[in-house]
Amino acid sequence: MTLLVACLWLATNSLQAKIVFCHFQEGNDRSWEIYTMDSDGSNQTRLTFNESNDFSPAWSPNGQQIAFDSGRDGNREVYVMDADGKNQRRLTHHPASDSSPSWSPDGSQIAFDSNRDVKKGKREVYVMDADGSNVKQVTNFGAASNPKWSPDGKWILFQGARPNGQQIFAIRPDGTGVWWVSKPRTRGTMFLGGWSPDGKRVLYTETVNFDFATALPVIAKLDPRGRARVIRWKLIQMPRMPFDFANLSADGKSILFVGQQGGIWNIYRFGLINKKLMRLTKNRTADVSAEDAFPQEWNLRLSIEPQRLFPQQWGEIKTTK
Repeated sequence: MTLLVACLWLATNSLQAKIVFCHFQEGNDRSWEIYTMDSDGSNQTRLTFNESNDFSPAWSPNGQQIAFDSGRDGNREVYVMDADGKNQRRLTHHPASDSSPSWSPDGSQIAFDSNRDVKKGKREVYVMDADGSNVKQVTNFGAASNPKWSPDGKWILFQGARPNGQQIFAIRPDGTGVWWVSKPRTRGTMFLGGWSPDGKRVLYTETVNFDFATALPVIAKLDPRGRARVIRWKLIQMPRMPFDFANLSADGKSILFVGQQGGIWNIYRFGLINKKLMRLTKNRTADVSAEDAFPQEWNLRLSIEPQRLFPQQWGEIKTTK
């Protein structure tokens, strides 16, 4: 009965997978704003309306909230809002620049990066409770940014600066056990994408001297026994174009990224199995008057277990037996 009702609900429910992203449009208050759209690019909906830039949107695990960073109060702070853009509220209150939020898998904490370490003047990764309280420093790297929490909650990926360029590392939320994830390159600079849903793969982008025309997506396969090491790095053969802000889809079967064709930047989906390329946004001007960034997908079917869908109904079924 449980599986039957859950399957019927999933088959008939109107909520589909959603992508949150940032969009800049000339005349759009001349700032970056946050939007959502369906996974095929339809139903684009603007959520924020500010003269300052709103960046780095991140879905909460249950899809009911979106964390993001904004400079609307004079410096960059971490904010959160409901998935429809309502109830926007500020979580961090610090004169430093706080950005790039990432939720823990249980939704109780948020990781972010900040330059609030005044002595070093460098960015580090921090963790706080989901209400903005209990802020703790995680990294002591000198330059760490863009944290991404693992699906099992045991690791936080981040970008860390090294003499040979920016590399990808992982660290435990308590600040221990740091290890190197990206394949070291003498002239390479890495930009973190994120985890696969099962936590067994990591996507990042490799460039030469920050040249996005040479960008290559890499998937690092982790040790299946849970050890802190990579067992293989694989370059993904994609249509050649300058691209940025690559991220794995909610099911891990495709890559979402911002790519440039004909001088125009749009969000694309590239299937890792069928090798098909699909354009999701429809910017049509070959200048900076329209751009997209930070695509991240959330899927209801992959985020909520059937037994969590109808707690009241389960109780009613049990009491009628």
